[in-house]
Amino acid sequence: MLYILIAIGLFAIDWKIKNYVEQNHKVGHKKDILDGKVTLKKQYNKGFCLNILDDKVGIVKKVSALVFTLLVFAFLLILPQKNKCLKKLGLSICLGGAASNVLERFKRGYVIDYFSINYKSLKKLVFNLADIFVIIGSGIVFLYSLFSNKQDYCNLNS
Repeated sequence: MLYILIAIGLFAIDWKIKNYVEQNHKVGHKKDILDGKVTLKKQYNKGFCLNILDDKVGIVKKVSALVFTLLVFAFLLILPQKNKCLKKLGLSICLGGAASNVLERFKRGYVIDYFSINYKSLKKLVFNLADIFVIIGSGIVFLYSLFSNKQDYCNLNS
């Protein structure tokens, strides 16, 4: 149950921020925060990461739905298994972010990105929290798979 709550909670956080940005900011509006380390900037993304295939919205929706479905299936398969808490955590973080982006893609036809990190080449990229959740969750699952033959200590009552 904990992992489902994590996924729902992360989805809700990003969804709420996206709706706030959509209602209160104009596309392209910029505002520096955190001593200029982060810039809030509303941008629409109809494609995948870096606007790849932004002119093929139908394909992007279908592939996003397929990948999301596979992620849900993997999550449901691993959820009842004993231990594997890091894998469950990674999948739940990834699922929360993916759910937000996929739902938005189908509801609005695009995903709202709303911040960039003012560090070297990252300045050019605009993200949303869901993207960060997908990256972090995927990283946790990847690291877990590298060391999966090791003992997975988990005291979270999986």
